[in-house]
Amino acid sequence: MPIPLWAGRYIGLPFRDHGRDRSGLDCWGLVRLVLSEQFGCMLPSFAQEYPHSRATEKISDVILREIPLWDAVQAGAERAGDVIVLRLCGKPLHVGTVLGDAHMLHIESGINSAIERYDGTRWKDRVFGFYRYRKVF
Repeated sequence: MPIPLWAGRYIGLPFRDHGRDRSGLDCWGLVRLVLSEQFGCMLPSFAQEYPHSRATEKISDVILREIPLWDAVQAGAERAGDVIVLRLCGKPLHVGTVLGDAHMLHIESGINSAIERYDGTRWKDRVFGFYRYRKVF
């Protein structure tokens, strides 16, 4: 599946702890923005539930708590709009939005939002899973 044209509207957005709009976003904020604007899906903010993006234990708690509200998707069956959860330091701490063709849109501290392959050297061994929000499709 090719990368959707709308993905270009999200490249280069700045990182900001707890960010929830185009002036600055953290990884959950970017997922939340994309799913809202492209799929009409309103996700909880969680902005006040962790002190900052480097507070890894709190972020993993938030992500893992949210996962039961989603359907797990087998690797290879993911599609645009699914959420990819990635491990950092061995824990599921990072999220991005699947775009198709093994590409994701994501953002990290110190790096503006970007499209990156999740089957490449940097991420392939860090994929925790793919999830589809029940109200999206």
